[in-house]
Amino acid sequence: MKILSIVGPTAVGKTSFALELAAEILKNKNYTGIDLISVDSRQVYQELEIISGADIPLGFKKNKDKTLTYSFLNNESINLHGVSIIAPTAEWSVAHFQDLAWEVIESARKENHLVIMIGGTGLYHDQLLNLDASLRVKPNDEVRQKAETMELKDLQSWAEEVNPARFKQLNNSDINNPRRLIRLIEIGLATIQPQKSPTLLDMEQVYIGLNQDLAKIEQKIKVRVEERFLGEAIDEVKKLQQKHDDWSLPAFSALGVSEISQYLNNFFSKEDCLEQWTLHELQYARRQLTWWKNRDVSWFKIDDAEWKPTAFTYILNLC
Repeated sequence: MKILSIVGPTAVGKTSFALELAAEILKNKNYTGIDLISVDSRQVYQELEIISGADIPLGFKKNKDKTLTYSFLNNESINLHGVSIIAPTAEWSVAHFQDLAWEVIESARKENHLVIMIGGTGLYHDQLLNLDASLRVKPNDEVRQKAETMELKDLQSWAEEVNPARFKQLNNSDINNPRRLIRLIEIGLATIQPQKSPTLLDMEQVYIGLNQDLAKIEQKIKVRVEERFLGEAIDEVKKLQQKHDDWSLPAFSALGVSEISQYLNNFFSKEDCLEQWTLHELQYARRQLTWWKNRDVSWFKIDDAEWKPTAFTYILNLC
């Protein structure tokens, strides 16, 4: 069973391409449907739809299948999973993403659907087939409470003591990241049960990359940020401020939330907000490109003439 992963930097047009690709595949292949899975660690949250860019494609409506844990969006033979499905206060991790994706893939197998994963969170793409049971170690409240009172050097010593093998593998950024260290400690202290291999893992994951000249991506980011700012993004953040107190939650690290919050609190002017938000989106695009560098990805540069028909032909031959 083949799984397609559509990857590339933010603003390059992965979702719109995937929707067009889905239509092409349904016209030319014998699949009865397409399951698109959003691979985005922030678009999964409700109440962040504008900020995170979790736009509902035209014609798609919310649906619920009693055999699936999460609701999804549907338009005829195309389903879109993983968009706006949990509260901002809910936990979401690689393990949660795996659960969602594996469930969808098992259903797709039974229904003769093709699965296409789309989105910018490279870690989730990469971990789809990872059966490392440590991914499923639950948060340890005692560890987290103790860690709140500890200096960084003490956290480092604790992590090295309880999980020496993984501690040696940390890069400099992770060694100085308390959240990473706490997770390492939780895993080191846990009793890990072997992961039972799901039947869905007799499959091949194929990576398709979309790219564009960085100057053009930057311009698209500027336009998109301003559109969201002038649209409903400000109201979205206002509602979040009124409803939620704990802003350390991962949901609120979505690009744009902090920048608009500082604008609303008069720390940023409108110009500062737009500049910082655009800068952070561009930095994210660069990190995404770095993530996929030197990996086995078939790239298509969307500035090239006839890139889309070429990409369609290539992918149709794969399917």
